[in-house]
Amino acid sequence: MTTTTTGTPLEKRFRYDADKNRFYVNFENYSIKEIRDVHRIEFLVAEHLSHLGKRVDAIINYENFTIKPELMGSYANMVNRLMEHFYAGVTRYTTSLSLREDLGKSLQQQQVKPNFYSSNEDAERALKP
Repeated sequence: MTTTTTGTPLEKRFRYDADKNRFYVNFENYSIKEIRDVHRIEFLVAEHLSHLGKRVDAIINYENFTIKPELMGSYANMVNRLMEHFYAGVTRYTTSLSLREDLGKSLQQQQVKPNFYSSNEDAERALKP
């Protein structure tokens, strides 16, 4: 089982709110160090959402998130697949300008809009109709 510096298992970092039809992903203090981490994330998201039969809005917390640079492309490809299958809209947030820039560039290369914000409140607001 993959854990982080805070001890939160990856499996406990996903939450679906049926009332809002919103999926929350908490990558705070999470590190992607191996390609299997990318595959595990994709599997867990699919496990949470595939039975719903509809797309959801997602908000992803990237506060203090790290990823090995050589895995950025694989991660962006995985995000693109999740967006194609499960997400109606996605916003992301972190106070790290460098992460917003680096991950944002990788996502854009996959034709994925980064939609990064500096706070959870801004990310929530951006998804409201």
